[in-house]
Amino acid sequence: MLKERFGLVNFIGLLMLSALVAALLIACGDDSDDAPAPAAPAAAAAPAAAAAEPEPAKDTGPVATAEPLPYRAPTPTPGPTATPTDAERILQQGAAFASLDTDWEQTAAWEALLPAAKAEGKVIFTAYGTDHTDAVCDMFTADTGIECSGRGIGAGQIVGTLTAEREAGEAPTDVVYMSMTQMAQYVDKGYADKVDYEALGVAEGRSWDAEGVPGNAIGIANNQYTNFWRTDIFDVEDIPTTVEGWLDPKFKGLVCAPSFLFRAGNGFHPFIFDADDMVDLHKKMISENDLLVTGNCNEFILSGERPLVYLGYGNPPALLDSGVIAQAWNAGMGINMFSVAVASNAPNPNAARLFAAWNSSKAVSAETWEVVGSGWAGYGNAAEGLVSGSFKDVDMVFESIGVARQRGINAGYFADKVFGTD
Repeated sequence: MLKERFGLVNFIGLLMLSALVAALLIACGDDSDDAPAPAAPAAAAAPAAAAAEPEPAKDTGPVATAEPLPYRAPTPTPGPTATPTDAERILQQGAAFASLDTDWEQTAAWEALLPAAKAEGKVIFTAYGTDHTDAVCDMFTADTGIECSGRGIGAGQIVGTLTAEREAGEAPTDVVYMSMTQMAQYVDKGYADKVDYEALGVAEGRSWDAEGVPGNAIGIANNQYTNFWRTDIFDVEDIPTTVEGWLDPKFKGLVCAPSFLFRAGNGFHPFIFDADDMVDLHKKMISENDLLVTGNCNEFILSGERPLVYLGYGNPPALLDSGVIAQAWNAGMGINMFSVAVASNAPNPNAARLFAAWNSSKAVSAETWEVVGSGWAGYGNAAEGLVSGSFKDVDMVFESIGVARQRGINAGYFADKVFGTD
């Protein structure tokens, strides 16, 4: 149950504050993602109605529904079958990444490239931030003696920047690091070089060259959608272990969801739940349980105003370093793949191949996990709660190239049905 110090008074105060927030959002109009549901009047009206309710009685636990809902029990990720369906096949591709733990091997082919790579003298690595590139570059230089320099480009600009550089005939990078969704755009344009990564010591199954992708990349890191909760307000037993659990009335007015992640994260749910059931469930979260969908939930959970975050992301120090916030997961939540690829116009192609293959090592995974909170799940570099405790058996959806392509369609469908816009 809720911890006593959060109490009834605080609960009522939060409901009143949520009414004020809702009123301000409505006054600002529909040109912002901050409004919970511009195309769903019932959702917008819910906070005001909640504020007018009489003083709530003490929580007596979840309210039983008349009959089981179809999304109450998830369908487990399918195992291999003789004739898998397309849905089974793409889930199996992603699930393989969860347990793939074969370390990178310094093969004879990799060593044969080393003199040519040293003759080139350097490698240029482009990723989302310089904390990442600096840490990995320092390791590579220490291991090989080859100079490594990094460029950090934000996730919102990286694909556009790389595309503009290519169209201008510029070649300022050798190896790129991006999410699988963004990497698919990059390789679809023919910008990724075709490399025999297995000959260079990369475990079979790490490189992806399927679904008509004209080039390949190596999966080197995972990061996951994550729910967050205040440990000084809730006990772990209070936290929903199913997505349906977020409809429990005791969470009314206490949950925040980041608007972008709320939409994007629902690209994963339909791989094991019915898409329309998920639309119905999340509409109820907004209209019946006063779920606040807004740009950024950090200030709400840090202040305790909304002590639960639904469909947040990753392992953010801003939250976890507070000492009072923990992570939790539900079936159907997604685990994203992050990959590296050699640019087909790399100025240092031999060094680039060595660097890309070496990036799949356990040592690099451990370092990036420490620096940016993103590592390879098969090596054990993942959030602790995913491999231990109350959430270790949650059926997550690991990204594959098939999942990456379909989840964008799923997310667009969800956003259109819930908010009237994708």
